[in-house]
Amino acid sequence: WFAGKLQNWELATYELDEIRAGLEKSADLYRGIPVELVLNTADPIVAITKAIEAKDTATFAKAYGDLTTACNACHVGIGRGFIVMQVPIASPFTDQSFAPHSAP
Repeated sequence: WFAGKLQNWELATYELDEIRAGLEKSADLYRGIPVELVLNTADPIVAITKAIEAKDTATFAKAYGDLTTACNACHVGIGRGFIVMQVPIASPFTDQSFAPHSAP
């Protein structure tokens, strides 16, 4: 979220790959998840990818919100509605800058 919000597109790409990998691991670990619930994250991930490629902050924010909604729908669908995702309001990583930086 913060990488896209601050237009650090390289970091946003990396983090999206991490989200994608995490979703794939979840699908493997929790075999009872209905396929349609997992697939509901596909369109938002594609939209985030396109927003990153276009360097479009507004589209990124909408797609990220759509992904958050899809994640919460999956949690509810598998009886884990108590796990609620939201667009972050503050970074838990106080030692990381999300703004773009040039390599020294």
